[in-house]
Amino acid sequence: MVPASEGEQTSGAGAVVPTILVVDDSRINLKGVSRMLEGHFHVLTAESGPLALQIAAQTPPPDLILLDVMMPEMDGYEVIQRLRSRAATRDIPVIFVTARVNDEDEQHGLSLGAADYITKPLRPAILLARIRNHLKFKQAQDVLRDHNAILESRVLERTATLSAVLDSADQLIAMITPEGVIMAINRIGAEPFHSTPARLYGQNLFDLLPPEFGIPVSDQIAEVASTGRTSEIDAARKDRTFHVTVYPVPGNPPRVVVYASDVTDRVAAEVELRREREQLATSLAHQRELNRKLEDAQNKLLQSEKMASLGQLAAGVAHELNNPIGFVHSNVSTLEGYLGSIFEIIRAYDEKVTAALAPTDVADLLALKKEKDFDFLQEDIFPLLSESKDGLFRVQAIVQNLKDFSRVGETGWGWADLHACIDSTLNIVANELKYKCTVVKHYDPTLPQVHCIASQLNQVFMNLLVNAGHAIEEKGEITITTRHSPDGTVHISIADTGVGIPDENLEHLFEPFFTTKPIGKGSGLGLSITYGIVGKHRGTIDVASVVGKGTTFTVNLPIDKVDEATLTANG
Repeated sequence: MVPASEGEQTSGAGAVVPTILVVDDSRINLKGVSRMLEGHFHVLTAESGPLALQIAAQTPPPDLILLDVMMPEMDGYEVIQRLRSRAATRDIPVIFVTARVNDEDEQHGLSLGAADYITKPLRPAILLARIRNHLKFKQAQDVLRDHNAILESRVLERTATLSAVLDSADQLIAMITPEGVIMAINRIGAEPFHSTPARLYGQNLFDLLPPEFGIPVSDQIAEVASTGRTSEIDAARKDRTFHVTVYPVPGNPPRVVVYASDVTDRVAAEVELRREREQLATSLAHQRELNRKLEDAQNKLLQSEKMASLGQLAAGVAHELNNPIGFVHSNVSTLEGYLGSIFEIIRAYDEKVTAALAPTDVADLLALKKEKDFDFLQEDIFPLLSESKDGLFRVQAIVQNLKDFSRVGETGWGWADLHACIDSTLNIVANELKYKCTVVKHYDPTLPQVHCIASQLNQVFMNLLVNAGHAIEEKGEITITTRHSPDGTVHISIADTGVGIPDENLEHLFEPFFTTKPIGKGSGLGLSITYGIVGKHRGTIDVASVVGKGTTFTVNLPIDKVDEATLTANG
């Protein structure tokens, strides 16, 4: 499909917005990639190779093409071959987008003229950076081509001038024998020798030339005379460079025609062109290095965000552990006092037993038991121990919640209960929400299990729940709703009654580093990571918001088993 507004678009400042053609047989992929590019470029889409060729042939053509390799009707390799066979589309940069690539595939694609390879799942920041770099590279190529055209125009102008000079005998033209005897020479050719054509007739040209110029020319003439093929060389004389062309002349006696033209300026222009090309090559190499560093930085930032989340979890767990550990410690201390009293009573009994236990002694022991409340101790000690066990159970429950959230020991794909995932995540972030948020659950009791990486979906739920909590300034409500549809998709909605998101910020929500939170409150990577995880699960994420009323994020995930080999290869 092609958007209604075709052709070049301009930004608010009047600058031309580059047009990107996205080619993929999957509408979901087209929609996902278009969302990444919209707001930065004018986006055209095509669901097949023939439609892509048709759009690319329009005027003006797209500035760059993102091309899927594996398509049913016409694969990406055939599409790029046809693009390169047409003059109108030959120079459009093509970036292959594929879920699976090896060295052989990449070498084949590059040999067909691809500018780059990007593997799925796509990271918005890296995709935008690659596209911008290739657009800059194409712009640089266009500048270089224009510069080459200017230089070639200059060379053609000088060549035309030299042709006019030749026509009017304004350059050295001489016919000589292989031994160097001058048989004919024009007026301009004779002037450097301070002579006339008539006086130079019969003289030896090699005797008139300086050795640094005459020796290479004499060798060139001897070669032409022996092979019968035209020869050209550049020879220097003083501070000037001459291009010497020697043509064989058929017939007898053997002779050749020598043309010598001053090409000092052209040689200087070629040297300058080579220098500029070397500078451009150095610049491109530097740009590639910057791209690599950018990707490394992105990976480090993603890891940093993950570690920050884990640190936040650890702090919450420590806070929740303090209370049960505190009262367990208090109860144990109390129990220690109780036992001390019991042992004191027992020791008293032991001391009295050594005597005959007079009535007064018995009375003393009874008084001591009453003083120490021995009967109460017997009744209270076991409930106290039971309470201590409850505290330990709470500690175990908190640790279990953390384990359920992080899915310790589970690193791959498997079937998971999303309700259990959400509940364990709620327990983890409870300290973040409990003081100002009421959580309402509307769970679909028939919701099926989903094939996923549960720990990654837990991170999605945590990011959305924490963001919902941050959006509520004082008191509010977070509503979690789950349902599934007949098309094999589950839907998880997390709605808050917070401040909402302005329309101008909605299109930037999933961009890396974009945040509306105060400095130190957010890194701008949470929603970007969320978007990447959902995309990895072949899902989508929708957002609806009204300023002053709240925001709803809806995660849509396929129930069926995902191709694990493909997704694992894509990271």
